[in-house]
Order: sequence, then structure tokens, then C-alpha cells
Amino acid sequence: MTSRRTPFATTEESFRLLVEGVQDYAIFMLDPEGHVISWNKGAERIKGYAPEEILGHHFSRFYPPDAAARGEPTAHLAVAVRDGRVEHEGFRVRQNGSRFWANVVITALRDDDGRLVGFTKVTRDLTERKQTADDLARAHAELEAFSYSVSHDLRAPLRAISGYAQALLEDHGPSLNAEGQRMLHVVRDSATRMGQLIDGLLAFSRLGRQALTRTPLDMTSIVHSVVEELRIAEQGRTPPPEVVIGTLPATTGDATLVRQVFANLLGNAFKFSAQREAARVEVGAGEEGGEAVYFVRDNGAGFDMRYADKLFAVFTRLHGAEFAGTGIGLALVHRIVQRHGGRIWANSVPNAGATFYFTLPTP
Repeated sequence: MTSRRTPFATTEESFRLLVEGVQDYAIFMLDPEGHVISWNKGAERIKGYAPEEILGHHFSRFYPPDAAARGEPTAHLAVAVRDGRVEHEGFRVRQNGSRFWANVVITALRDDDGRLVGFTKVTRDLTERKQTADDLARAHAELEAFSYSVSHDLRAPLRAISGYAQALLEDHGPSLNAEGQRMLHVVRDSATRMGQLIDGLLAFSRLGRQALTRTPLDMTSIVHSVVEELRIAEQGRTPPPEVVIGTLPATTGDATLVRQVFANLLGNAFKFSAQREAARVEVGAGEEGGEAVYFVRDNGAGFDMRYADKLFAVFTRLHGAEFAGTGIGLALVHRIVQRHGGRIWANSVPNAGATFYFTLPTP
């Protein structure tokens, strides 16, 4: 059977037609001096020029006047000649004078002898993405201002409320009846709790802006350190929980943030198993689909899985006042794991404990 070979001219023509028909990218060629020598449909749509309006003109007209005056077009061609290609993002100008944010790649073309014969230029209109990024930056700035206001403007009155309530209890408590004393305790404790909520909210908002510093992590060492701190903090607890730590594979991540994950999960395990006579906390790991899966398990109060989708929401709590907390801890854990590219989920049975799983990509 004789194979049929497509003539080169036919292949070249098909490729030319393919490029000319592309709508989402401006794809065209420049001669060695930077004059436009081809023009596709995408270039016409993005830049606004019909072929007869632009062919033969220098591509510097696509740059804002100030950028062209600084010599950016010539500089970009020079880099492409030196390095083979250059990529740049910045404002470009349409035929009607309006600006758009563009991603531009210029590639130098050479013949078989290495002589420069021209350039290809590919442009994408990223105006919408740039607008989204600018809006996000403004939102972050507003959140920063809000955080500052919360941190400085709300703490002072809360400290005053708590301080005056405590002073009334100390100086005038004996002259108050039991109900009066109870109400002052409620005022003081509520102000303290509000301060804790503010601290949690600020920590949650800062986490979204904090850059990750990835380093190799000894997960076993991190867990032992967290458990030791929790044991010291709960020295008055009788009996302390049994803690079993299995083999934990090393990984990479932000050491401070990953430690906070274990501090929150283990802190919860200690807290919610505190009413068990034989409290047990287990930390272990496995591997699934190329990911390290870590878990923290306890035999404590547990929760109803019908509400599992609410676990990681800010200020959401599935237990009453018998267990202290602000509803921030698991939201922080969720955000930290997500920022590392991992996942987190939980399984539980009421009054039979809970297991929290999270993944971190293996190094």
C-alpha cells in the first residue's frame, strides 16, 4: 500500500489559513526592522486595524506614546534577537486610541544560515484579568485598612469594658447581690471573648496575604513539639489523654503555618476528648494518589456529619458553651491547607470521636 504524502505547499497553506482564522490571539509577522508583514483575524479584532491599514507600518504604533518614546519597541526586538524571544505585559494601543492590557511574545526567526529574517508576534488581550487583579488588590488594601481599624480602634473600648467590670467586681463586689455579681462577670467575660474573636478574625485575614515560605518539614518533630506544648498547657487535666503518634512522612511547606494546622487539630482533639475517662488521640498518615494524607483522630464528643459542610466556616461552631472556642481555628486550618495545594475533610460519629484528614503534596 502506497502512502500519500501531503505536498509541502499544501501543508504551508493550511497552516497559514489556520493562523489567519484565529480570533482570540493577535498573530502576525514583522520584518527584521519591525514592520508588519502579515495580519490575522485575531489581530484585526484585538487591535482594530484592517490589514490594508497596518501592513507595512512599524509595530511601534501599538505602544503608548510614552513607551514608544522611551524606545521600548526597539528594546523588545533587541532582546528577542539576543535571547530568541521576549515576553512582556503592559498597555498597548488600539486603532481607535484606547488602551488595553496585553501579554506579548516576540520570537526571532532565522534562516538555515542563522540570519535574522523577521519576527513572529503573538498578543493576548488580558484587560479583564488585569481589572480583576486590580480589583483584588484594592480589596486587599481595604481589608488591610479594616484590619488596622479593628485592631486599634476596637481593642481600646473592649479593654475599658473588661477593666471596669473587673474593677467593679474587686471594689464593689461585696455590696452587690448575687445577680449583680453574675451580670458583671458576664460583661467581663463577653468583652474577653469579643477580644478573642477579633484576634481570630485578624489572624484569618492576615493569612490570605501572608506569603508561603516552603522548606522541608519533619512532620513527626512538629507533632511531638505541639503535643508537648499542649501537655504543659493542660497539666491540671486528670487524666491526660493518651497520644499515639504514627509514622509521618516528611514533606515541604511553610513550617509556621503547618505547625498551626497541627496545633489547631490537636488542640481540638484534646479539648473534645477532655470528658472521656480514657481519652485517646492518634496522629498518623498514609498516601493516596501521590499525596501524603495526614490525620488527627480522637475518641471525644464528635459531631453530626449532617453539618460537616459548616465545619470550616468562620465563626461556625457545632458545640455549645461546654467547649470553649471562637469558631476560627478550623477556618484557619482549612485556608492553610488550601494555600499549600491540599485538601481537608473530616469523619465523625456523635459521642464517638472525630477524625480530621488533610493532604499536602509530596516533595
